[in-house]
Amino acid sequence: MTVFWNIWVIGFIVIFLAFMALVIVKYWRDNHSADKDKTIDTFDGIDENDAPPPRILFLSYLVAFGISAVFLVLYPGLGNWKGTMGWQQEDDALSSPVTDLEIEMAPLNDKSLMSLANNKTITATGQALFENHCAACHRRNAQGQKHFPNLIDNEWLYGGSEAEILHSIEKGRHGAMPGWKGILSDDQITKMAYYIASLQRRNLNAPQVKIDLGKGIFTQYCASCHGDGTVANTQIGAPLLNDAIWLHGGSIEEIKHTIEAGLNNLMPGFEEQLSENEILAVGAYITEQRLLYDAKLAGLDPESVKRGEYLINAGDCVACHSSEGGERFAGGLPFKTPFGTVYSTNITPHVSEGIGSDDYDDFRAALFDGKGKNGYLYPAMPYTSYQYLTEQDTQDLWSYLQSITAVARQNDKNQMIFPSNIRTGLLGWNLVFMDTAPLSYEAPDHVQLDEQELKEWQRGKYWVMGLGHCSECHTPRNLAQALIPEKIFQGNLIDGWNAPDISAKELYQDRWDIESLTDFLHTGHSSKGSAFAGMADVVKNSTSLMTREDIQTMSRYLLVGDKYNTIPEGTKQLNPSGFTEEAYADKQFNAYALYAETCGACHGEDGKGRDPIAPTLLNNGIIMHSDPFNTIAVTIRGLSPTYLDEERNFMPMTSFQNVLTDTELANLISFVRHYLGDRKEPVTAEQVKAVRKQLEKAGFAGNLHTTPDMYDHRDSDISVD
Repeated sequence: MTVFWNIWVIGFIVIFLAFMALVIVKYWRDNHSADKDKTIDTFDGIDENDAPPPRILFLSYLVAFGISAVFLVLYPGLGNWKGTMGWQQEDDALSSPVTDLEIEMAPLNDKSLMSLANNKTITATGQALFENHCAACHRRNAQGQKHFPNLIDNEWLYGGSEAEILHSIEKGRHGAMPGWKGILSDDQITKMAYYIASLQRRNLNAPQVKIDLGKGIFTQYCASCHGDGTVANTQIGAPLLNDAIWLHGGSIEEIKHTIEAGLNNLMPGFEEQLSENEILAVGAYITEQRLLYDAKLAGLDPESVKRGEYLINAGDCVACHSSEGGERFAGGLPFKTPFGTVYSTNITPHVSEGIGSDDYDDFRAALFDGKGKNGYLYPAMPYTSYQYLTEQDTQDLWSYLQSITAVARQNDKNQMIFPSNIRTGLLGWNLVFMDTAPLSYEAPDHVQLDEQELKEWQRGKYWVMGLGHCSECHTPRNLAQALIPEKIFQGNLIDGWNAPDISAKELYQDRWDIESLTDFLHTGHSSKGSAFAGMADVVKNSTSLMTREDIQTMSRYLLVGDKYNTIPEGTKQLNPSGFTEEAYADKQFNAYALYAETCGACHGEDGKGRDPIAPTLLNNGIIMHSDPFNTIAVTIRGLSPTYLDEERNFMPMTSFQNVLTDTELANLISFVRHYLGDRKEPVTAEQVKAVRKQLEKAGFAGNLHTTPDMYDHRDSDISVD
């Protein structure tokens, strides 16, 4: 400090203390002449009297002046006076990084980021600087957030060499992308968004022709910067589009918004705020964190990761932990319950947004006990089934989840009503409704199995009751939303469809066998019909990615049955006759002409289907099912293609909502079920009306071909009972 400022600071402090002393002395003197009975003024009927200040006030001032005097003697405060304690500024934690950094850097010959990353003093300083200047955008863990990139992976928009990293910190970056709203139509932008999303394996529910058209539009308008989307352009900061990194959000809606509005990204340069050594320290800290993350990934057992990917597919985890058309495992899918809406969570290894701060024990507690770090989990998370996983499979799942891309998508806030929003209450739910007894793999009493069949049955039970959690959808629930074990696999209503009864009795009656059920689960197509709606997604995301051998064990278990799931003695199998001469002249329903007019063009005049236009109705599992709900719902809702297999994607099915009356639909469905499904009980107009009203209430009843857009834009606050 110069002589001028030294004198100025000392003078200012002395004058200030003297002024305060005079103020106290004045009030001390006035204190003796104060009269508590004298009224000075009156405000709103309240008198202000001339009472003396309490003595403790003057004692407090005396103590404060004493402490100030002692401080100014012991520590710096009076200009250049250093104090008798010899305190130095570098002892201050906020100041030490700058002072220590210059001292630490001075003798170093190798100032490469890789070398500095191994110097703990340098990286500690870099961390402090990073948290002060960078963490607001890139988070303290440097994994970034939406719109701000992850700095500890190896994907850099403008290149990841040391020179490029330092240039980014020093000079900043300015990336721009034009918006195409007004130049491209909404339909063109939607098609392009589907093409971009298709570059990463994603459940899109979009026809290949839409993706192909989107590719043409992309090539015309975007290729100059992005190429075909599989190569990054670090010169201008154009990212890869075929990886799992979506800086501005990767859902279809977010991709469309990016295309429509464009981008104007700006990272400030820090050359004016930070010295050269400070910029090196920040770069060293980032490099250290990247190396630590690389080491963490390298420490994972490749076989465990590979096995974990198989298991994560078998558990269909992506279906629940991804929003409609959203990023894989980033959460956001709503689950409507009678108690409110629960949203699935981000299970990517992002420290602040996902499960990156969890350890294996945390993961295991969530999977087995429904216990999260922030409280007990809602049973929409099927921990009641996952508790049956083996320890090795659980470790493999954990390894895989540690290996995937960290997605910076924040979790949605659950919207549960009181008292369901109190997580502690879920402990009581677990105590009352969760059966923690281990699975029994003893052979069921009602059948005889040879050694090989028993092994298949046991393995199938592990898949079905554990990771596959089939009972979670296909079993009725009680008022507390707990599964009813005595009614296991007897069906449940979900999203306007009936997850059908798949009990051993129903499957036996409907003539499912090992081959047809395995075909259905593995490919979505079989001699008994094709998967649609939610089951098509299960096949696409889960069972089609398993081995046929494992799927066969699941089929074996479902067909044989188990406790509470037997085939009663005397149960007869259905045997549909098809359209006979009697059918053509049927007077009970008088419906063949109506069938030929509305259904025959696609499903064939004989009801045996027309590949690849429409599946068979003869021997179809849904037509033969004891509950006609899905058959009724299909005619009211219509169906979109499943996009399971491009060569076998059936055409959309139109809705008959405003084409046929309830009575006509009842007669048509009864006729089809009678001759093509061997179900003799007629469907009534009252049944059709009840289903129609239920679907209309939920926003599912369409008058056009059902499309993904129709589902995305329906009122999400309404759900089926």
